[in-house]
Amino acid sequence: MSEAVDKIKALIDDCTPEDQIILLDYLKARFPQHPLEKEWGVISDVILSAITRSSDLTKRGVRGIIAEAIFAEKTLAPLIESGWEAIQFLNDRPYDFLIRRDSREVRIQVKLQRMEKGVPKIASKRRYPSETDLYVVEVQKTRGGKNKVTNENTRPYRFGEFDILAVNMHPSTKDWTKFQFAVGDWLLPRDEDPALIEIMQPVSPSPTDTWTDQLETCIEWLVKGEQKRILRVDPALVKPKIRNSN
Repeated sequence: MSEAVDKIKALIDDCTPEDQIILLDYLKARFPQHPLEKEWGVISDVILSAITRSSDLTKRGVRGIIAEAIFAEKTLAPLIESGWEAIQFLNDRPYDFLIRRDSREVRIQVKLQRMEKGVPKIASKRRYPSETDLYVVEVQKTRGGKNKVTNENTRPYRFGEFDILAVNMHPSTKDWTKFQFAVGDWLLPRDEDPALIEIMQPVSPSPTDTWTDQLETCIEWLVKGEQKRILRVDPALVKPKIRNSN
């Protein structure tokens, strides 16, 4: 850092809060707008204010998009540098990222750890016995609908639609770069239809033999092709009803 910058920082520290706001506006005007600001015709402060006033459902959607962006920048980028290729696609698919190396393709679905009443949701220990608390991730599509041919509900994920589940753990860690990864086929099935992935999945906050905080490790698990479940569940346990929450 140059001496001039140090002097400028010292001068800014001596300014009143009102003067600092004026300087901030001056600096913003000197730099190009973000592409979204240009597209929508409003500054970032207005966009952030709109999100602040939005519903919890809208904020959850925005947080989910942030999780995807952080995954692309912090987790996927180093993998691309090591030899993987990110495959771009435009149409809607049951996964968020597709990567390829040689003949191996890996489909990755990114989800945000579930919150309930403003705090990380804890999995039921009655249904999911564990020595430590397990968190929860909601694994279903944002939009519902019906298949025009089969009339089936299109919101559930089916086994085989993605290879790896990446769970952003920001709600519990306060760190957007923290993820837990599991092989898609190891997730728990729905009681009423084993071909469908259960909506609420228990997530270990630390690495286990079925959850890892390293994407490369999860890819290795996927390639090995072992048959597992992220957790053993006693079939005699009664499935609790899933309630909507904020």
